[in-house]
Amino acid sequence: MPRRAARPIWISALALLIGAASLVARWPERGLWYDETVNAYFASQSWSDLWKWTARIDNQVPLHFALLKLWASAAGTSEFALRAFSALCALLLLAGLIALGHRAGGRIAAGWWAALAFIPAQSFVYAAFEVRPYALALALFAWSSALLWGLWTRCGARAGPLERSCGALFAAALLTALALLYTHYTGALALAALASYFGWRALRAPSRRRIALLALWGGGLAIGFLPWVAALAGRDVRAGTAYAGHIPPADALRTYVEFFAYGQNTLAEADPPRYAWAIAALVAASIPLWWAGYPRSERAWKRALFAVLALLVPLVTLLVMVYGVQGKLSGRHAWPAWLGAALLLGLGLDALRRLGPLSWLARAAFVGVIALPATANLHPLYNSYLREAFATIEQQAAPGDVLILRDGTLFTAASYYRATLPWLGLPPEPITDVNRFLFLPEALDELAPFLGENNARRAWMLSWQGHIMDPQNLTAGLLELIGARQPVARGFGDVSLALYTLHAAPNAVSERVQALEPLAEAPGGGPTLLGGYLLNPDPIQRGAPLLIHTWWERGAQVVPGLRVSVRLYGADGQFYAQWDQPPVSPTFGQELWPPGVPVLSRFDQLAVPADMPPGPAEIRLMIYDIGGAFEPFSVTLAALAVQE
Repeated sequence: MPRRAARPIWISALALLIGAASLVARWPERGLWYDETVNAYFASQSWSDLWKWTARIDNQVPLHFALLKLWASAAGTSEFALRAFSALCALLLLAGLIALGHRAGGRIAAGWWAALAFIPAQSFVYAAFEVRPYALALALFAWSSALLWGLWTRCGARAGPLERSCGALFAAALLTALALLYTHYTGALALAALASYFGWRALRAPSRRRIALLALWGGGLAIGFLPWVAALAGRDVRAGTAYAGHIPPADALRTYVEFFAYGQNTLAEADPPRYAWAIAALVAASIPLWWAGYPRSERAWKRALFAVLALLVPLVTLLVMVYGVQGKLSGRHAWPAWLGAALLLGLGLDALRRLGPLSWLARAAFVGVIALPATANLHPLYNSYLREAFATIEQQAAPGDVLILRDGTLFTAASYYRATLPWLGLPPEPITDVNRFLFLPEALDELAPFLGENNARRAWMLSWQGHIMDPQNLTAGLLELIGARQPVARGFGDVSLALYTLHAAPNAVSERVQALEPLAEAPGGGPTLLGGYLLNPDPIQRGAPLLIHTWWERGAQVVPGLRVSVRLYGADGQFYAQWDQPPVSPTFGQELWPPGVPVLSRFDQLAVPADMPPGPAEIRLMIYDIGGAFEPFSVTLAALAVQE
């Protein structure tokens, strides 16, 4: 091979080596967070379980699950092995980005710079280590784009008989695009960018061959995805996946830009730096840089337009969807736009060659800005220590222990981290449903036989985002009534772990709630306060937290402005502490309460102040309406004794 021809290969290999070295240097030590445990769990399950999960339970397409399962059969299911699959896909992404940048810039150097600009981005780090489909999807987007472009150039734009390789090239372009659709539903946004670009090219210079090529490609995608559409027949894949509402475009755009800059992290600084918008400014500045540094030919700008569309088509479509279709906002869903941003950065960096020797300083500054978020005080958005929580349970478990998951979706984490205790999910749902809630009758029906069958003496409770389907925190409330909480040595980030020594059967809860005598009813047909109690034993030391349960029942009318002020009064008649909120929680309105079912409103935010005088005290509830619909009134809930 001539030396001049070999040079691009070696530089491309060097770029991939830099990418690999950066991943090795940044390899995470943390365990998996919940979403990753789903993919990790099914990597070791049967094909029928995988099919049932993707086609009947969750709303995910199956290719990443299938490929990860095949990978795990050879490499194992350790955290390292599963992350290695994503890291390998990230390197394939960089190779595809080099090939695609060559097409968009007309020079392979544009591809090199696109890859080098993306390597320090926190979004690249996220995709490379997340045990989820994003690295695979990005790699497929890059390669399906490069292959379709090659097909367009070699077999669609040239006159004369087709080359023999056109059939194989068409098959490769179609299969990678179809694989993208089967990797993540938002792959449709990436394909929309492809269709927009090549559709525009076909309309601008129409020919029978070009139109036939795109029609065959689009028809092949439709036919290839039809079996999956048939498999989902009768399912609403959006049901229960997000709260109703509209996300303002400005809020959504900020989320997408910040995720590209910071990955799945948040800035801990009180006055955070604006690195995300600095990077966004660089992406935008790449367009005039390209205009100044590239030959201003029609061919050049037609190439570069792909990068613009790859950025804008997914981004604009998402902004419209989260505002007008479903308010499900997650920064990672804009992953197709990351490819367009990387391509634009590559074009801008390549255009800086016109600066001569100064170009390397300018490029270093460019890439340095992209790397700035790594120097910030980044905290994981999901600061989960599931691995450590399950390890603590295993280390400290005793005969008669059981595990209660708040909620059942955590079965993947319990199974992946090999929990050996008998466990129960409350509610026992395998997937989060924002319209599904746990209530007292179901909780008792599930808990009573589970504790009895296992002769439970202690119960561990593990929770991660349990408030979605258990907004009353009934799980903790029931265990607090039938047991005594024991200290657990450490915290686990956004994972909550508690241990209770049990001293009563669950039917004691039903008996206690039924014995309550209604204390008050909100005027205007509002909910009834059935009563409540203080769980702390007397006397209570100053500084000790208070644990209060109140029980409510839905009224004939919903009173949206209803608030409860829990107040601690001393023997001198003064109140020393208070906590105000709607009954139950601000996110669980009365319209969601079923008629005739007691609803728990649990308070653990109050503590006995250090300056409160010792002696008798009492807890009172001040019930009021924030709109002044009725006169506030007070109800005495419980007496207590404060000890020095």
